[in-house]
Amino acid sequence: MIALLLGLFPSPLQPPAPFPHVIRSPLTTSTIAPGLTYGDYDLTTQGGPIVVHVLEVAPNHPELRLETVLAHDALTSSGETVSSMAHRSGAVAAINGDYFDIGQTNQPVNIVVVSGTLVRTPRKRYSLVIGTDGAAHIVENSFSGNLEIGGRTVPITGVDQMLPPHGDVSILTPQYGPVEPNASITLLSLKPISGTPPFATYQVVEQADNLSKQPPGFYAAIGENAIAISGVPNPGDSIVASGDLSPIPLDDIAAALGGGPLILRDGAWFDDPDGPRGGSYDMRAPQSGAALLPDGTLVLFQVDGRQPDLSIGVTPREFSALMRAFGATTGMEFDSGGSSQMDVRIPGDANARVVNSPSDGRERPIADALAVIETAPAGPAVAIAAQPQTIRALAGARVAVKLAAIDANQHPASAPEPIRVSVEPSSLGTFADGTFTATRAGNGDLVARSGSIVSRIPLEISRDPATVSIFPRHPAVAQDGVVDLQARAYDARGYEIALPEHLPWRAQNASISADGTLRAGNRDALVSLLLGDHLADTRVAVGFRDVPLPFESGARFETIPRGGAGAVTPDPTCGTCIALRFSLGPHERAAYAVHDVDLPPRTTGLAFDILDDGSGAQLKVVLHNAIDEEVLLHATLLSGHGWRRVVVPFPATFAGPGRLTAIYAIAARPGEIHDGTVLIKNVKAVVAGSE
Repeated sequence: MIALLLGLFPSPLQPPAPFPHVIRSPLTTSTIAPGLTYGDYDLTTQGGPIVVHVLEVAPNHPELRLETVLAHDALTSSGETVSSMAHRSGAVAAINGDYFDIGQTNQPVNIVVVSGTLVRTPRKRYSLVIGTDGAAHIVENSFSGNLEIGGRTVPITGVDQMLPPHGDVSILTPQYGPVEPNASITLLSLKPISGTPPFATYQVVEQADNLSKQPPGFYAAIGENAIAISGVPNPGDSIVASGDLSPIPLDDIAAALGGGPLILRDGAWFDDPDGPRGGSYDMRAPQSGAALLPDGTLVLFQVDGRQPDLSIGVTPREFSALMRAFGATTGMEFDSGGSSQMDVRIPGDANARVVNSPSDGRERPIADALAVIETAPAGPAVAIAAQPQTIRALAGARVAVKLAAIDANQHPASAPEPIRVSVEPSSLGTFADGTFTATRAGNGDLVARSGSIVSRIPLEISRDPATVSIFPRHPAVAQDGVVDLQARAYDARGYEIALPEHLPWRAQNASISADGTLRAGNRDALVSLLLGDHLADTRVAVGFRDVPLPFESGARFETIPRGGAGAVTPDPTCGTCIALRFSLGPHERAAYAVHDVDLPPRTTGLAFDILDDGSGAQLKVVLHNAIDEEVLLHATLLSGHGWRRVVVPFPATFAGPGRLTAIYAIAARPGEIHDGTVLIKNVKAVVAGSE
């Protein structure tokens, strides 16, 4: 089985340019269920670390089913995490799906088909479609439909989508959620009387009040164009809704969910003009997506990002190259960034769990997910699964080991007898209470037995790691403050080696304990760690100082959308300060003072003075980090009056040195109107270190 897995998962992995050159590509693989394999790569590249999680789904496997799961089984919701959706659907694996109306209705923006039912009609954007035969397709769907009203036929614009002003007809089902007031429609309350909604025969119950919020239900939202053709039906009248999708008919679809853009077509990079970013986005970020191999295998990808010590992420072009390295010819993105997540049931576990590191630091509630359901029968225990699969450690390290009996289909199973563990050879270490303790270098096995079942977990106890690194990579601490340092060691193939809890740390200008706790003095500290023949060292910046930035002298005004009201002008009443004037509302979402200014090395935050106008708007800053990712940080709420100092600390994961590119005003809540002027001066970088 290992040979088969390694055939599916390239090892070594070396995607073509523009993917950064891969130096090491350690791979760990698992069979999750019949026809479903999982692999993760901890890549060392010339651009930085990149962590990749991959699921390969065999085509048309009789014991696998792919399903779309909606957050709380509704289009409009508070959002739901991938883990929650995976758990309640019984999935052995799941990945986040479509872009969505984040923080508001949380509705997915593209097609949704659940169990063969069209829940939301598509927009002009690619989606993943699972056929009733189990085959996966990546297509740009289109919809056509009609509503028959009293012998007249009018086009249906969409299902569970509010139609554009003066549009035709939209059929709304209970999954759409509450219907907001809308003066441009006639809203009919409906009752299904035959067929399967949304395409069914309905009886008109009444004309609902379109100027007040209506509860979830069945409705026809009819625009002025359709009313001109059909008139308004009366209560008791019957209307018939029909429709279909192309290029794959709805009758042939089991599940579908949106995403986009398409980034791989005919085995080459594709710059999709219909993607959510118009094909122009080219910054590294966490990414999720799906790709198809020529034999129909579906490959699901998740790449961690925005965590420089763990994974820098990939650009869309790099993501496309990664898909090509697996032999894919067609590939698309799902929603990415903080929404990017994959859950997998690792052998020995009862449920799927998060296998990646979400860039928000926690799971983000999202709109929908793709779930992999397996239907293989449970059976008797045939093996003992171990987590980790291989124990790599330095002498003195303690490694927690989870052991569980599994059946032939990777389900947790009852062990025939209590699991007994031995170390071969015994000189390598000891095992007690679920923990292996390494005592000397060498190779061997942790042997787990239960009745006639015997499983061997490889032991690789190192005498000397190939590389050692200290984290965080650029530590900073206040004078007389405390910071915790960690060491990570790797073997020659790039696999991480477990280390003892206490290490021979050394420090100058500070004190450091064996567990890595450093107590700073009043000067920068130099820290070193010698493991075997490998020395790692780092400088700990102690204290902070302000460095003036030439922001005010070159700031210019911009708005989103462009052309909004306001200005950035010098204000002679306060010396070198600038005035940012804005008029936030339906035609101006944000107003910017823009100036691209390099930040000094080891910048840990920004500080500036403002004259608060009490307008109620939020003030934020825009940064670009060392890998050119855009980072937005909250500065303050304009809720008072008078001059005050604003300090904006950077997140510990900010990859510097970077650039300050804007200070801007935005409504505290979407749709609010704020007119105001804020004065800004003395913009400075807060830099770590005594010099």
